[in-house]
Amino acid sequence: MSVAFGDVVYEIENSKVIAFGVLHTDKEMLDALNNEVCERVYDITGTNSLVNSILAGLADTGFKKDSLMDFFTNNSDDCISEWIVGEAYAQAYLEANFASVLPWNLKRDIKKRGSSLPGADIVGLRSHNDTSFFLFGEVKTSSDNNYPPSIMYGPKGLKKQIEELCNEEETIKTLVVYLGIRLINTQYWAMYQNAFVKYYENIHNICIIGVLVRDVEPNDKDLAARAKSLSSYCIDGRQISLIAIYLPRGAISSFVEIVETERERRRSAKC
Repeated sequence: MSVAFGDVVYEIENSKVIAFGVLHTDKEMLDALNNEVCERVYDITGTNSLVNSILAGLADTGFKKDSLMDFFTNNSDDCISEWIVGEAYAQAYLEANFASVLPWNLKRDIKKRGSSLPGADIVGLRSHNDTSFFLFGEVKTSSDNNYPPSIMYGPKGLKKQIEELCNEEETIKTLVVYLGIRLINTQYWAMYQNAFVKYYENIHNICIIGVLVRDVEPNDKDLAARAKSLSSYCIDGRQISLIAIYLPRGAISSFVEIVETERERRRSAKC
């Protein structure tokens, strides 16, 4: 499966920032939620890898895979929220459609159930023009009927967060180290090294992205003003992109139920 690119409903012109909106149908949304998004929300691949490694090392102890999967799976209802699913949707979209690799599931860094992590929502790499760049960004999920939604404003709004990624060199350095430590000796190490050389030669040589996940009628006002105001940060090789993903009206309120139902379906299928 792969998350659909979607129908382009608008593009923001006369801006150095790449900015556009795409529309997903009900089917495209459900395909994404029941596959890549569910995988990211529950880190199914990571949990499977952990369980299989434990079983391989403790083959004679009588452990059963299903019981270990239950042990390591987060079952607390308050741990999954609409914004968590929205972040996973945006991450899955970027991997499928933006030549991006987001190899480290941020869920693995949570040390307390139900908590949220500081730092960027998007931490990864992007292939562009036959080379690799660091990709850092933020995601916002909103059903706000205003254009743009209120989450674009304020100290924790998307505009401010993108500006901070452009202005705060120490934040970017921290993210570069964070990603590097996790990718040593992985299949992505060469890609990381390529991106690091680009960044080391020029600290602006990175990709910054903001993603809006919406379930309202598409409207270019969501991104137009932000694209214009962020254009001044597109300097010396820095690439900035804004993407709005529009889903069927009212879909966000069903996010949690859909991914939880899919997880339970998978569990039942293994019984």
